[in-house]
Parts: sequence; structure tokens; C-alpha cells
Amino acid sequence: TLGGAAVLGRDDIGALAPGMAADLVAFDMQSLFMAGGAVHDPVAALVFGKAQTADFVVVNGRVLVEDGQPRAIDVRRLVARHNQAARALLARAGQL
Repeated sequence: TLGGAAVLGRDDIGALAPGMAADLVAFDMQSLFMAGGAVHDPVAALVFGKAQTADFVVVNGRVLVEDGQPRAIDVRRLVARHNQAARALLARAGQL
């Protein structure tokens, strides 16, 4: 917030406004993963509940996730590279 930014001597943070450095994450509080917990204590539901995908993520003003889908990366390519690395590690360990 602006008060915290002032204490740090920063004028580029502390508000959701054009030109400000800001991160924002949004979760669907009506999802099955939030059922029950979100009614009484939404923060506890996020912290202690089942891990879930964020529905909307903004980092430093750039939208990285929208409708639960990454916008900045090629997911298929990333999964293929991950699987290739996993196979290589298993082969080195004699498990493949």
C-alpha cells in the first residue's frame, strides 16, 4: 500500500495504477476447492486448502495467467522439455 511504499522511500509501488510496479493474483472463490472454507475465512481457505491454479495473475503490470491459462509460455513445449529432463535423470540413475 502507499503507506508501506512511503516507508521504503519508493514511489513506484503501493497502488494498482498505471505506471506502478504491481503483482496481483486472483482465485475463483466459488470453485470446489474453496467450498465451505471460503464462507467463513477465505484467507485460511487459500493458505490451508488444496493447491489450485490461480485464475488471473499480473506481475509487474503484465498479465501472465488469464482464465487459469498461462499467456507468457508455451505449456506443451514446457511439458515436453520437463518430460525429456525427467527421462534423462531417470536414465542417469539407472531407473529407465
